This record gives sequence, structure tokens and C-alpha cells, in this order.
Amino acid sequence: NEAEHPKKEIQQALVESFIELDKEAPAEKSGGCTASVVLQLGRWVYVANAGDSRSLIATYNKKTSEVKIEYITREDKPDLPEERKRVESMGGQVYVPTPEKLQMGASSRVLYVDKETGGTNGLAMSRSIGDWAAGEKGVIPDPTVDVLDITKLTKGQCESRASVGASSGETKIDNSCDEGNIEVFAVSATDGLLDFMDVDNIAKTVAQSLYEDESPHPLSACESLITTAASAWWSAKNGRYRDDIAISVSKLSL
Repeated sequence: NEAEHPKKEIQQALVESFIELDKEAPAEKSGGCTASVVLQLGRWVYVANAGDSRSLIATYNKKTSEVKIEYITREDKPDLPEERKRVESMGGQVYVPTPEKLQMGASSRVLYVDKETGGTNGLAMSRSIGDWAAGEKGVIPDPTVDVLDITKLTKGQCESRASVGASSGETKIDNSCDEGNIEVFAVSATDGLLDFMDVDNIAKTVAQSLYEDESPHPLSACESLITTAASAWWSAKNGRYRDDIAISVSKLSL
């Protein structure tokens, strides 16, 4: 029952969990991290995200093999207007690269002083867990939390395939889009993967591994995505640096 489901309370619990983890995590020597959570409770899917990792919710049509990303979290970047406003109001400084550098993959950053070295560092996100020095300059652990209804995702896929004839005015229904043919799945991935892999390609690869009999097992599919991204990092940075690369996938069903 939609009226009885405590969405606001669950959203608040997720926010409080991120904040509590930020307070308690032993991150002083290792630095902070991003966090992305997908929680299914019945027909409701909660997606909580802080940082530049991302989670997506997608559908797969078993008859047509069509894959569609229905929702994807934003990247919490410091140059987003509301994020920049908060950082600057807390005394932080936001570095924004030139448009040319942004197109080449550079990121805006929150600048802060490293207490150990005295040097100025730049964090490429406006929300994270455990980046305490940057936290003094407006980087917060609070996630954005959105709620999706699985039943609306499956119904919406079919409703979007209904068309009205230009001459007859009759509504035509695509018979391949029985709601029973629509599957819903989730993917969470770090920016180490997303920086070099297109999200549509990731969704398609994962969907094939989850739902097509002749496709690789999901573990093999994820390994292939990680290997491809790692190779791209090697080429781009001449083997000197590679960001963390991680991916998690799951079917969502009622």
C-alpha cells in the first residue's frame, strides 16, 4: 500500500546511515570514499548516492532485447550550482577547469589544505564519506536519495510503446511489450569504470549476462568491463595511475 509505505522514514534512515558512517569510519590515514546503495523493499527501490560513483536502474525487454536506462544518479561534482554554493558558504574554494580541459576528462575540485603535508589538495567531488579535511570546507556525506516504483517502470515501458495511428486515431499496442517481458535490474559502479566505459554499454553488457542464456555469466561480464577500463587507464596514464574500479549488479523483481 503506497499510503502506508514509510518512504520518508526510509530515506531519512539512509541519510543518517551515511552520516554515521562518516563519523565512525577509520578513514584518517586512508582518506575517504564514495558510496552508492540500491535497496529494494517490495515494489520500492531506494537509491542513495554520495560522490562520483553512480547507480543506475534499467529495464530489459526479453522479447526485443531492448535495454533502457530508466534512472541514473548524478555525479556530485563541486561545480554544480547548489554544491558550489554550499562549499563556498563554508569557506571552501572550488576549482573549475576550462571547457577544453573538461572535455578532456578534467574535473572540478574542492581545494583544501592537507594537515599532514601543508600542501593544497583537490577533491573531485562535493560529497563523500571520510574526507574529513575537505569536510571542513563543505564536502558532506549526506547522500541524495531517490525512490522508484518497479511496477511503474514495467508499465511505463509498455505504455511508451503504445502509439496512435495518424489517420485512424486508433491506439496501437506493441505486443512484444507484455509487462511479463520486462525485467528490471540495477548496476552500481565507481568512476574508475565510468570514466572510460559508456553507461549504455555497461547496461547492455550486464543485461545480456543476466537474462540471455548464451551470454557470459555476470561475473565474467563484470570482469570483462573491469579489464577494459583498466586497459584504458593504463593507456591514458602510461601505467602510472589507475583509479579504483568496482561494479556490482543485481536483478530487481517482485
